[in-house]
Amino acid sequence: MKIGLALAGGGASGGAHVGVIRALEEAGIEISVIGGTSSGAVVAGLYAAGVSTNQMLTLLPSLTRKQIDVDFSQFPRLLRRQYTGGLVRGDRLHKFIKDAVNDRNMAGVQIPLAVVATDLQTGREVVFASQPCPSPVIRILDDDRQLSLWRTVQDAPLATAIRASISIPFVFQPLHWKDMILADGGLVDNCPVEPVRALGADFVIAVDTITPFLRLRGALPLRVRSLLQQIVNIGLARHAALSALDADAFLAPSVGPVGALDFPRLVSVAERGYEYTKERIDSLAHALRSHSPS
Repeated sequence: MKIGLALAGGGASGGAHVGVIRALEEAGIEISVIGGTSSGAVVAGLYAAGVSTNQMLTLLPSLTRKQIDVDFSQFPRLLRRQYTGGLVRGDRLHKFIKDAVNDRNMAGVQIPLAVVATDLQTGREVVFASQPCPSPVIRILDDDRQLSLWRTVQDAPLATAIRASISIPFVFQPLHWKDMILADGGLVDNCPVEPVRALGADFVIAVDTITPFLRLRGALPLRVRSLLQQIVNIGLARHAALSALDADAFLAPSVGPVGALDFPRLVSVAERGYEYTKERIDSLAHALRSHSPS
């Protein structure tokens, strides 16, 4: 039985995915297929490229605000209403990822991988895949046309796929690649259960860190920033909930409120993901046994 792991996006809270994988490995649960969106794509891409969880934990402290290359030329354009999509170029983060994966191509990863991005030009989901990843087809009544849920791209550098997937709108500048304008995959599929299954997974574990954010302890502050953040979180959590319907197991590590670029907390967030998963290993193992063919 091939076990797949679908890692949702969630900014720095996605560091919990490293701890989740570590706990699964310790329990002898082998991951045969992996996919990710946004921060989930970073962890999925590194893991598929052969970077161990111990190596990731070593890498995390070196991921700092120095990788956030603000494009100061955008500030005058903001005043002239000629803003070009993001204040952060993303070049330094792109290089950081490129070095971490040894400049691999999608086809050069060690386990089947799917990385999700959004083509702003068409509004379609784009799945960067290491092998054929057939999309479900939507049939239009009384019409010969068929609509694919996503466009599959196989021939691409791994770092390019990840850089596209993490391009948070209005924060990171969209990535212009070939005929596409690529942005964060969370706009269309924040937890890629379907692509992971399309790559051959028999049992898919979905991991989402945004859903716990919605459990506010007090009243929601009616400030613009708080409202916008909650609106984004609601959308991402809704994506995760829909994905959970198609997943065979759903994990939602509670890592507390973490800012999207709160890099100093990545290691502690990874530890929370580890402890959360360790507490649920018995239940997960039972679900796996129940799913296995007799």
